[in-house]
Amino acid sequence: MSRILTLALATMPLSLLTPAEFAAQADAQEFRVETEVFIADEPEPASRTVTLFENGAVYEFVDHPPQVIVYRRGNADRPGQFILLDRTSKRRTDVPVDRMNALMDKVQAWAAANDDALIKFSAAPEFEETFERDFGQLTLTSKEWTYKVATVPAEDAAALIRFRDFTDAYARLNALLYGEMPPGPRLALNEALEKHGVVPVEIRRILGDDEDTQVRAAHLFSWRLSRDDRGRIDEAQRFLANFEKVDNETYRTAWKQ
Repeated sequence: MSRILTLALATMPLSLLTPAEFAAQADAQEFRVETEVFIADEPEPASRTVTLFENGAVYEFVDHPPQVIVYRRGNADRPGQFILLDRTSKRRTDVPVDRMNALMDKVQAWAAANDDALIKFSAAPEFEETFERDFGQLTLTSKEWTYKVATVPAEDAAALIRFRDFTDAYARLNALLYGEMPPGPRLALNEALEKHGVVPVEIRRILGDDEDTQVRAAHLFSWRLSRDDRGRIDEAQRFLANFEKVDNETYRTAWKQ
């Protein structure tokens, strides 16, 4: 995209863009997010990821176990999908987003009728929300679940839309494939971030009032891709072409071992 066109889109009121134009602008945003996840008070991260938002796709590189996750948002001509690439077994599996969302509806119904208070809350969470704009501090609180989030303004609205689209879909994927809690709380957090026009630099999650359940995710945003980033994307493209394709259950079973 030319610099002139980029500047024109950046200064055009988003309300004047058609849905197709806005989707094209969002897909054109290229940036990266480095993430480290810490459990309770552990000084070393439990996991590290690098997520690259490239024109048309998102590539997430996970350090443990070594895995690459590719996300392509759907459009009128092509349904959305996740492609999971296991670097150890050299296998891949495809997860259509429409099928994932249909299964998620069943998970939500199950969770809403569950006797476990935390699972039931996750199906339809209700938070008390505060946002201190001067300090970039966003807090979502409830008896069951609390988020304390340090934020900074997003580079632009289109990048924020793209970030939310991926993290919403990724939360649903984790709930289905890896047996995590229903994604309702994370979806509520993503909605609040978009509403305030910010991205998270640190997210603290606490279940109930038990500090031992705290999970802290530190995010570092960079609003451009480096040469090394593009080399990683090229490597992921080779994995896509060469890894053996298997069904979701075969992939999930091997990945958990």
